[in-house]
Amino acid sequence: MKQNSFLNQLENWVDNAHSACLVIVVSTWGSAPRQAGSLMLVRDDLHLEGSVSGGCVEGEVIRLSQEAMDSGLPCLKEFGVADETAWQVGLSCGGRISVLILPVADTGIPLSVLRQAVRAENTRQSLDIEFMLADIQADISKVTVRATLPDTSMHFVHASNLEQEKGLFTLRLRPKNQLVIIGAGHISQVLSQLALNMELDTIIIDPRGVFLTEERFPDVTIKQEWPQDVLPEISIDAQTAIVTLTHDPKIDDPALLHCLKTDAYYIGCLGSTKTHQLRLHRLKELGMSDTNLTRLHGPAGIPLGGRAAAEIALSILADLVSTYHKRDNQKSF
Repeated sequence: MKQNSFLNQLENWVDNAHSACLVIVVSTWGSAPRQAGSLMLVRDDLHLEGSVSGGCVEGEVIRLSQEAMDSGLPCLKEFGVADETAWQVGLSCGGRISVLILPVADTGIPLSVLRQAVRAENTRQSLDIEFMLADIQADISKVTVRATLPDTSMHFVHASNLEQEKGLFTLRLRPKNQLVIIGAGHISQVLSQLALNMELDTIIIDPRGVFLTEERFPDVTIKQEWPQDVLPEISIDAQTAIVTLTHDPKIDDPALLHCLKTDAYYIGCLGSTKTHQLRLHRLKELGMSDTNLTRLHGPAGIPLGGRAAAEIALSILADLVSTYHKRDNQKSF
């Protein structure tokens, strides 16, 4: 299961005989703390995941979710500065949010659609889920829901949108950013935990079992195999970063040869400038073009000045985040 996956969690709850609601922020205005498309889960025993307002209106959302689970009916609720309830529950930040509360049911979000969304997420596929809010506004006892494959790729963050005139909200599900780390050394330990805090789906690859253990790398996917054997099985897309950290050409070079043929947005290599020049020479002798080799970030990381493992890991993470957003800001979606 992917890390930090609300949809996987929701499916697991339902499969274990719980009633539950999916709560979605469908629109915002002003200084609302969460973006459209933000998710919250509410279970029948009041177990919660996620948020819709950073804590401001969650209490009222939980109450409405309990009602929705009991009745099986979806609910569309707006909280704003002009709304007395919003002030009572704490949304005094000057913003306004609308939230859609959907029981997992044919009247809310059908289980079949939820399972389709989970499959898409687990296979790093994009999916749009459309909710006809006009049904709720017209007091129809269910909301029309339709899942579609998008025609074009689209940045997954904050891409969901509400078409006011149509009364149609589209929840856009896009693959989370993914980090593939080659090598299970000390820097990798720190980097993998930083990546988890950044909500990156993280995979560690190393054929050396003495380094690659669950105790050293909790909560991430580990693959004790040679990179050239396992990388073809991993979906490496334009939201994937790869970092090689072993200092061993037998492990790093085959990984780089494969990754340079993918759409990965960041490929970084640990080592000094001299080490990187030797690396470029080896890869060129193995058939990589000069143009392709310019994609490599080496030495990986931005110059923070520190040499401790945690400082190097932080510099690498900062480099790949910066690279991602520089690339993204050059596009319009």
